Amino acid sequence: MKSYKIGIDTGGTYTDAVVYHLRKKQVMQSVKALTSHGKLEQGVISALRELLNHPKASCQSSEIGMVSLSTTLATNALVEKKGTDPGVVLIGFSDDMMEKSHLDELVSRERVLRIEGGHRYDGKEKASLDLEKLQQFLETSMKSCRNFAVAANYSVRNSEHELQAGRLIDNITRARVSLSSSLTNDLNSPRRAYTATLNAKIQPLMEELVQAVKCAMGEFELDVPLMMVKGDGSIDPAEIAMTRPIETVASGPAASVIGACSLTGLKDFVISDIGGTTTDTAVVEGGWPLIENRHAIMHERETSIKSIRVRSYALGGDSEVQTGEGEELKMLARRVMPVSLMASRYPIFLKELIGKSNERTGLHGAHRYLVQSEDQEKWKDLLTGDEAELLNMIGDTPTPYHRFSGRARYRAMILRLFEMGAIQMSGLTMSDAAHVLGLQNHWSSEGARMALIISGRWNGMISGNHQNLEQELQNYARKILDQTVLKSSRIMLETLSGKTVTQDDAWVQAFLEGEGRLNQLEVQLKSSITLVAVGGPAESIYPEVGRKLNTRTVIPEFASVANAVGAASGTVKISMTSEVTNPESKGFILHHQDHVRTFQDPDLALVEAEQYVREAIREKVRRMNFQCGSIEIDMDKILIPGTLGNQGLVSATIRGETMVQLG
Repeated sequence: MKSYKIGIDTGGTYTDAVVYHLRKKQVMQSVKALTSHGKLEQGVISALRELLNHPKASCQSSEIGMVSLSTTLATNALVEKKGTDPGVVLIGFSDDMMEKSHLDELVSRERVLRIEGGHRYDGKEKASLDLEKLQQFLETSMKSCRNFAVAANYSVRNSEHELQAGRLIDNITRARVSLSSSLTNDLNSPRRAYTATLNAKIQPLMEELVQAVKCAMGEFELDVPLMMVKGDGSIDPAEIAMTRPIETVASGPAASVIGACSLTGLKDFVISDIGGTTTDTAVVEGGWPLIENRHAIMHERETSIKSIRVRSYALGGDSEVQTGEGEELKMLARRVMPVSLMASRYPIFLKELIGKSNERTGLHGAHRYLVQSEDQEKWKDLLTGDEAELLNMIGDTPTPYHRFSGRARYRAMILRLFEMGAIQMSGLTMSDAAHVLGLQNHWSSEGARMALIISGRWNGMISGNHQNLEQELQNYARKILDQTVLKSSRIMLETLSGKTVTQDDAWVQAFLEGEGRLNQLEVQLKSSITLVAVGGPAESIYPEVGRKLNTRTVIPEFASVANAVGAASGTVKISMTSEVTNPESKGFILHHQDHVRTFQDPDLALVEAEQYVREAIREKVRRMNFQCGSIEIDMDKILIPGTLGNQGLVSATIRGETMVQLG
């Protein structure tokens, strides 16, 4: 067995990589490289080059046994409403089911087709599948669509109609197809449809990421397995993960939890992972995160994917800070490029900012610039003629937003280009404030100063008195940090209590903002478990969050690369599920993936279901080229009271699970 593994985390801002020693269970080296959104492989190659070619490199390429990847890109894409709109085929869906699917939040109505078909609870066909209508849909309005989602009523009881629809889509379009029954065994058809649509929406992004990492691995002759961390902490080969990217939505938080366990040695704690785009929180008990068997929350809707019980909030180091004349600061739910980062990449941008900081008028939004993302070939087939023309006008060097903002038509196109990732937009962020306060030094501190001076002079937080400039600048930056601390503290209160914390709650305000007093009452709260904070901005924010929560706070060494540590260090779980049902007491039906069998003997049905589960687990481990350990089986049965043995079986869920130590 080779001694080392490489863990990689490709986030919205940074690509992190670590070398992990398997026997010592120790991080030997870590690096951070900026993520390149147009060419993801550039960030990965930069990180691997620094990791493996460093003068003090801890290992050679030949000593690496595996590369393991966690990613926050899928999560970030959903939070920021990015991705490619798929075509959606719903089979046997009523008007009510359509409404409960909430697909209008993900795709436009003209991209959704409803056709006859579907099955009943017992797996019997309810109506014939209307393939003719589907063919017409594919050959007309969806001819150029490159990804589809398919969901049929009760397809987890019989997936025949989904499979037929999927084959027709493949034959006509050669597009990617996400079948809901292949992603989950959830009976809730609207929720499965929502899940499959999300999967299809982010599949091109995941394919790009995997190909980028494999390209980077090839440059360093790393001919080893590439694995990907899923949202429940288990790991799949990258080839499988590309077809099921929705399962990686909580991959970043899951890896950060595993990394935090490895870095701290703690078994019970609450974790907050703050990155560039999101803050993800979870509770760890017994060294493993709490698991949601189905209903991971994304877009504030329930999906059908098993994941760690994570809460994701649109708050990160690159979240835009909104200011207004006489208004309080607000942390917006969108990620922008920090002014300090754009200034470090483009010296001409910094020069223009310095000039604007000395002006007295035209300061509103003067720090907001636009620039093309890398690899513009990626976008050319997705743009209208007007959008392509505007993108060309923006160019590959920073251009002031105000050149286009005077026309509503341009503003709408800029928003679309920004949301799809074709352009980057600079904005004032917490990271800029941290640079001004000396808490961060990754990018241009001078650029950060100019951003705060320009916005502060417009909103009145910085006066024209040069003698007071430094003190006012520090106060302004501290106010931005305080807002981030306050919002982070509310996030932790929600995580620890399991309750929604409103901004106008008097008790919360007294605890977090009123120095612990509400009229004549002293308000005190204390967390019963340790707070572990990881992620790049953690050191700037969480010592104060811990003080407000009156709890022990741990920010471990390598906290800024905890996701990469988790990708490299975690023991993974592989699980499979079968079900046995007894509809209307007419026989015991075994449902396992695409296998449906009827038994008259419930014991035989249960034995066969267990065998299906065991063999499916062994087969998955074989595909991963590892040895299968012992398989634990859990049966959750519903029985009619007063019956003998399993004769009164109504339904049973048979779950199998094995632990595999990678490496």
